[in-house]
Amino acid sequence: MLREPKVVVTGHTEDGIATIISDQPPRTYPNPKFLTTFYEVWNEARVPVTVSRQMHDSETDLTHPPPRGGVRIWMHDFEPAGDKIGKFTYEEIVEHFREVGSDDAVPSKENWKQAFMHRTESIDFGIMIEGQLTMIMEDCERTLYPGDVVVQVGTNHGWENRGDTMSRIAFVLLDGDYDDELRGLLGTKPKPQVA
Repeated sequence: MLREPKVVVTGHTEDGIATIISDQPPRTYPNPKFLTTFYEVWNEARVPVTVSRQMHDSETDLTHPPPRGGVRIWMHDFEPAGDKIGKFTYEEIVEHFREVGSDDAVPSKENWKQAFMHRTESIDFGIMIEGQLTMIMEDCERTLYPGDVVVQVGTNHGWENRGDTMSRIAFVLLDGDYDDELRGLLGTKPKPQVA
């Protein structure tokens, strides 16, 4: 078992002195069925952020894509997959992503290569913290180790812990829009404009 993470949030006192305003575990969403635990670290609905004296993350539910025009930070713990990952049906995975707000994240069944393959119209920075994690792409794979960083640029991908210990990765997800060329190649519909 990995150590429970903490989120330490800084801010300012009424006199403008820098201080710590919160020091606690993030919202935690264990999902043993899918061999993972999600930790919601922080979300901002819009970038640039209006920085105030005592900021708080106001989301309360697990949501997959970043807010429209915003940023999401989270961590994932992955159990060793063993032979479990091949037992999920396409329909179970589609429903899982639908439940966390990513109705269109899973590729079509004919393009579904791995159980958790999905994509979001965003740029995601993944920083490996502990263990190992294999990133499955449509035409290749890469195993990440502590200190490795992946920049996921709106591509179909899946994750699998092929090691024998727990793994942890942190993500910073920035909302984005495909350019016209990529949107045409992928056949996706435009997202609503940022308000």
